[in-house]
Amino acid sequence: MSNMIKLNYKDTIHLDEKDILDVSSTLYEYIGTLSKISRNVGYEDLESFLQLPNDKELIEKSQSMAAGLAGTSLKYVIVVGIGGSNLGAMAVYDALYSKFDILTSRRPKLIFSDTTNPREMEALKKVIDENIHGSKEIVLNIITKSGTTAETVANGMFLFDILSNKFGEKEAIERTVITTDEESTLWNIAREKNIRVLPIPKKVGGRYSIFSPVGLFPLRLVGVNISEFIAGAVQMMNASLTPNIDANPALKLATIDFLQHKKKLTIYNNFFFNSELESVGKWGRQLVAESLGKRFDTAGNSIYAGLTPIVSIGSTDLHSMVQLYLGGPRDKFTNFIYAESGEGERVSVPKFSIFQTLVPDVVGKDYEKILSSILVGTMEAYKEKAFPYIETILPRIDENSLGQYFMLKMIETVLLGKLWNVNAFDQPEVESYKKVARELMKS
Repeated sequence: MSNMIKLNYKDTIHLDEKDILDVSSTLYEYIGTLSKISRNVGYEDLESFLQLPNDKELIEKSQSMAAGLAGTSLKYVIVVGIGGSNLGAMAVYDALYSKFDILTSRRPKLIFSDTTNPREMEALKKVIDENIHGSKEIVLNIITKSGTTAETVANGMFLFDILSNKFGEKEAIERTVITTDEESTLWNIAREKNIRVLPIPKKVGGRYSIFSPVGLFPLRLVGVNISEFIAGAVQMMNASLTPNIDANPALKLATIDFLQHKKKLTIYNNFFFNSELESVGKWGRQLVAESLGKRFDTAGNSIYAGLTPIVSIGSTDLHSMVQLYLGGPRDKFTNFIYAESGEGERVSVPKFSIFQTLVPDVVGKDYEKILSSILVGTMEAYKEKAFPYIETILPRIDENSLGQYFMLKMIETVLLGKLWNVNAFDQPEVESYKKVARELMKS
C-alpha cells in the first residue's frame, strides 16, 4: 500500500492529453518560483505558507507552549475563531476522532466557538459551568489574524469573562492563549496583560495557516501527532513543486480543474466517501471559494472567476443529491475522495437477524465492503453517463495523510489562481459585509 495520496483520472475526465500537457507547461516557471519560496525564510511572499512546515522555530514554539498547558487534568480546549482561524483544526480533529467523540470518555476534547448564535454561546457557558471545576481543566485559544474579527472578539470576551468570574482574572489569563498577527492591536493588548501569544506570519493568510500555530497549537493539546502531520505536508510539498506533471499531483489537479471549467463545468463537487472527512471538505470549500472567486484579475480586468465548491458525503448524499447530480444540469466536475484502508476494529452486519430477509445482499457483510461497493457503483453510474470525475485516494485516515491532503489542496489552489491570473490570497468582498455589520452595531 502506497504512503502517498494517489490520483486516478486518465479514463474518466474526458480531456485531451495534449491539452493537459500544454496547460500544465505554462505553470512550470511558477512552480520554480514556488519551490524557491519554500526554501526561503522570513515570510516575504504571498505564497509563504510553503515555509511553515520547515519553520522549526515556530513549530517548536507552538509545541512547547502546548506541552506547558497540557496535563492529565485538561478536559476541554476551546478554540475561538472563524473561517481560516478554525476550519483547519476542526477538519483534522473531526477526521481523527469523528463526530462521535463527544460521546466518548477520551480527553481532552476540542470545542470550536465560531458563531455568535446566542443559543450556542449559552450552551457553551453551561458546559463550562457544569463540567469545569478547576482552571487547569480548560484552555481558551482565541485566534484572529487581524485581531479585530468582530465574531471572534465578542466570543473571546464572553468566554474569558466566564473564566474570570469562575477562577479569577489571574487564572483566566494563565489558561488563555492568543494567536494573531505579531504587533496587531490584540497582540499588544495580550502582551500588556501577560497573556500568552503565538504569532501568525503576516504574509500567511488564514485559509493557508493550518501548519502555523493556528492549527498546530490546539491540535497538539488534544493529542494529534504533529510530527507526522508536518511530515505528510513536506512529502506532498516536495512532490507538488516538481515541474513534471507525471510526478506532480497538485499540478495534475489544477490543470484538470482549469480545463473542466473551460468546458463550463463550474461546480466542483468534492464527494467524500469517509464521513469523518466532511469538515476537511468544508475547509477546502473556503480555500477554493475565497481564493478563486474574484471579480477582477491581477491586471484589473473584470472576469468573475471562480469554481463553486460543494461538499457531498457518501453514501448519505446519494439519497439527497445524486438525482440532481446525475439528472440535472451538466455543470459539475466531481472529485471522489476516500481512504484506501479503514482504521480500527472491523465491523459487520449480523449474519442472523429478524431483518435478514429485507436486503439479503448486506447480511454478514463487512461495512468496509458495503461502502466500497456503493462507491464503485456510484463511479460506474458516472462513467455510464460520461460525467467527468477524478479519484483522490488517501492511504488511510491519519495525521500523515491529512498533512498531505492539506498541502495538496493549497498548492492546487494557488496554481489554479495562476492559470486564471487572479490573486489567490486576498478576499476583498468579505470586507463588504464586515463594514456594514460594524455600522449597524454602532447604532
